[in-house]
Amino acid sequence: MKTSNRWLLIFGAAIGVLVIVAIVLVLTLPAEEAPLLPEDTPEGTVQRYLLALEAEDYAKAWGYLSPPAGEKLTYEDWMRSAVSSGEKPGLKVTLGKSAITSSTATVDVVVDILRPSGPFDNPVSTNHFSFFLTKQGSSWKITSPTYVWFFY
Repeated sequence: MKTSNRWLLIFGAAIGVLVIVAIVLVLTLPAEEAPLLPEDTPEGTVQRYLLALEAEDYAKAWGYLSPPAGEKLTYEDWMRSAVSSGEKPGLKVTLGKSAITSSTATVDVVVDILRPSGPFDNPVSTNHFSFFLTKQGSSWKITSPTYVWFFY
């Protein structure tokens, strides 16, 4: 065997081992969880709403919503938007900046959705949107978006 072929074989084997180690590490290391924010803050309300949706605890998620007065949203209508008939994509949700006044708040959210596709397509689509909240007593309620369209 020529020396150049031997080096190519060693180099290829080293790359293969590195790829296998990287895959094993990604699959076995636990994901770093963000600390749970206080429920009486707009950011904490949005975080807990999204966690309830992820855990499929729809009754709890519904409790964080307060549709605007003109919008006649029932629990059954909302459930049709919340429950998916297919497989859920991989998600990474990041809370962004928030703006708070005395009785209203806005929390920006970035959702990265992983949908494996062809070799030349980007498998990650990034969506930016804002949650709008109002203060009701000592808690915050989400007024918009009330439908769960952003996960699918």
